[in-house]
Amino acid sequence: MTSTTILEATEKLDQFIHVLDDLYWESSQMEHKDILHNLARNLTDELIELHKVSIQDGHFKYEPISEQLRTISPQLAWLGDNLSMVARRTRTFSDAQPMVREIQMLIN
Repeated sequence: MTSTTILEATEKLDQFIHVLDDLYWESSQMEHKDILHNLARNLTDELIELHKVSIQDGHFKYEPISEQLRTISPQLAWLGDNLSMVARRTRTFSDAQPMVREIQMLIN
């Protein structure tokens, strides 16, 4: 298995944040919205930190910067297990399903 570069991690996080936004607006339960907002907030903080890295360093191996990123693993696992309850549209579900696994692998 190859390691993920900073540039690849930045792209994955950016794409997943957009999917989380779709999931947030599709969700009808406040508890789900709270989890999705927390995930999006923490991943956005990580993305902001990654944007501070020089573009010339984008080829280096990615390692999570934010400590709070490690605390969202249970919420990511919950989302993976309950995605069918949260995603109302088929497209959102099919976009989110592989991304949840990718992000779990990325931050662990």
